[in-house]
Amino acid sequence: MAVACSSILAASCSDIETPKLANNLTAIAQANAQYCSAGAENIRLDLANVVLKREQNIPLMYQGYNNIEGPVWHDGALYYSNMGTHQPDKSGFQLTNQTTIWRWVEGQEPQVWLDDSVAGSNGLALDSQGNLVAARQLDGSLSYIDWESQKVTPIVSSYKSKRFNAPNDLTIGHDDTIYFTDPNWNTPSNIDIETVQGGGQVGSTEPGQRIYRVTRSGVVNATAVTELVPALRDKPNGIILSLDQQQLIVGGMQGLWAFDLIAGEVSNPKKILNTPIDGLGKDCSGNIYATTTRQLASRSDGQVVVIIDKNHNELGQLNVEGIHIVTNVAFGGEDGKRLFVTGLTNLMDGESPRQCGAASCLEAGIYTAQLNVQGFPF
Repeated sequence: MAVACSSILAASCSDIETPKLANNLTAIAQANAQYCSAGAENIRLDLANVVLKREQNIPLMYQGYNNIEGPVWHDGALYYSNMGTHQPDKSGFQLTNQTTIWRWVEGQEPQVWLDDSVAGSNGLALDSQGNLVAARQLDGSLSYIDWESQKVTPIVSSYKSKRFNAPNDLTIGHDDTIYFTDPNWNTPSNIDIETVQGGGQVGSTEPGQRIYRVTRSGVVNATAVTELVPALRDKPNGIILSLDQQQLIVGGMQGLWAFDLIAGEVSNPKKILNTPIDGLGKDCSGNIYATTTRQLASRSDGQVVVIIDKNHNELGQLNVEGIHIVTNVAFGGEDGKRLFVTGLTNLMDGESPRQCGAASCLEAGIYTAQLNVQGFPF
């Protein structure tokens, strides 16, 4: 018997024939309703006159290189990872890829929420109960971080007796299944590379960098993503579930792909974009927001957020002016329609100031825009 699907899942849920799948789609629709008002899936995104504004007075923790990543909106505030490297210690050792988590209430100055001796995070996300889940390069784990006590509780930190390289980005399903990317950059400099999963340099597709699936109970398995698309072994990065959770969308240095997703298994890859992808976000209409690099009139390595619809047609792009690399996106604000875009900058290119077009790059920062659609907080 065919089952009628909720309109919020209209992308790929016609003619569902099993009660199990129908129940699954109902559960997904209920999970989406945490962030999406009734009828939100029918609102057409309007990008006319939308320009990203660079927010002022965003303090940075590190000298030189600063990466703002993993934005997540929770309880009236934006939380985000600020990654970087302190100056060498007395012995000359420089511990790379440390990360502080900041909390920012708009209209106030951001405050350190968790320092880098504990945080060590990259991507941040929320599970179905609103718990904070962090991809942590500090110890190579996926971990819960308690909102009140700030206690860190690892979920999983290894695969086949080796530490993960440096968990980067993550997406969480309605049933709290986690999918995450594990490139081998951002592994701290005090980690023995023989103890991690491995993988090659930029451009390499040798094994060792994967996309993993972790169940609610903490069982971890490598997905078939990098077997189906070896190009995604080249620094896999942004990852997100489609609105109906029937697709897993994954980006890396060589582009962006969508995979069909059934019972946790991926298949049928389709390439969507062929530029380097960092972070991904989505709105309640099913549109996907990809941070990437494109040639613009002002610079050959222009930083943009490309928006594609649920059928993978491009709707437009938002330019991120003056930043070295645009990294990630999240929705927040009182109405869930405020788009937050993060970026990194390594201010020096060798011995010269790094150029973003004709001018020197701005420091790492946060950009915002008010949209006419609601979106997801990570």
